[in-house]
Amino acid sequence: MGANDLYQACIPLRVSVETRAGPLIVPLWFEWDGASFWCASHRSAAVLAALAAESRCAFDLSTNEMPYRGVRGRGRASCHPELGGAVLERLIDRYLPDRTHSLARWLLSRRDAEVAIRITPDWQTSWDYSARMAGLGERAPAGSVS
Repeated sequence: MGANDLYQACIPLRVSVETRAGPLIVPLWFEWDGASFWCASHRSAAVLAALAAESRCAFDLSTNEMPYRGVRGRGRASCHPELGGAVLERLIDRYLPDRTHSLARWLLSRRDAEVAIRITPDWQTSWDYSARMAGLGERAPAGSVS
């Protein structure tokens, strides 16, 4: 999986925002349109309040398994309440097996309260440690018994 493949991966985008209490990191489902990340969150979410006060944010899209790969950067976010339901539906279709799953039904029951978040990167970089970590991805997880 190369850095470009990460944009298609069904892993969360970690978004960092600044709040009055300090930094906040929020994992969000996303889709990439070639220029921006699109996410959705409930209108009462702390991430939306933070973005209303400050549109600058940072993001990390990376694997948790070895060998590590990722994309990180900084950008500007804009919030779009009118697109929240439509973006939520696309994210459910992307991340869940179908809309009959209990999580999908619960999220869709709150569809009208969702706000779309568009994050447009100003700067980003990627890394891929496949070569230096060759063979480490096949290790048994810590604590497993063979």
